[in-house]
Amino acid sequence: DEGSNRGRGNKRRGTVGSKFKRSLNALMDLITSTSPHYIRCLKPNDEARPNNFVHGRVLEQLRYGGVLEAVRVARMGYPVRLKREEWKERYGTTLGIG
Repeated sequence: DEGSNRGRGNKRRGTVGSKFKRSLNALMDLITSTSPHYIRCLKPNDEARPNNFVHGRVLEQLRYGGVLEAVRVARMGYPVRLKREEWKERYGTTLGIG
């Protein structure tokens, strides 16, 4: 009877939802096993033309994205990124948590 075999194929191959769940779990495992760094994308021009670098537009994106401020702070010698435990050890007492 064909009707009795309907659900069996899905169990062997898996549903779209179960495949997505496995894929998502694999991605989460990969992310938690790494130390991610973030990449900030900049548009070199508003016309999407190759070899057309508009300096003012790129500078504006760097400024509004906080990149220039982060560079300025790092140049002054302040840490830009601290692990949670390092931050807590260094600054926690000022907040009463260290």
